[in-house]
Amino acid sequence: MRRAEKRVLIIKLAFVAVFAVLCALIWWYQLGVVRPRNACLAHPGAQWFAKSHACVVPPGADCEAAGNWWDPRSKTCARVVHIPDFTGRR
Repeated sequence: MRRAEKRVLIIKLAFVAVFAVLCALIWWYQLGVVRPRNACLAHPGAQWFAKSHACVVPPGADCEAAGNWWDPRSKTCARVVHIPDFTGRR
């Protein structure tokens, strides 16, 4: 191989490696956020993995724990608004 071809190959491999790492990080974020064990005990939907000493909390667990509404399809946390709150009627 020539010198230029080796450089191109190294650049290609570097981009593939960066792409693979970013894909893995996005997948891990979509799966859940890693938290310490104390936070795992506070959330009802959390899972504790003893081998890796990691707690995975689904993204909607924080939202539902705060009393809000979680939409898994659009990944939106929405606050419940009661009609009397914005109409001013009692």
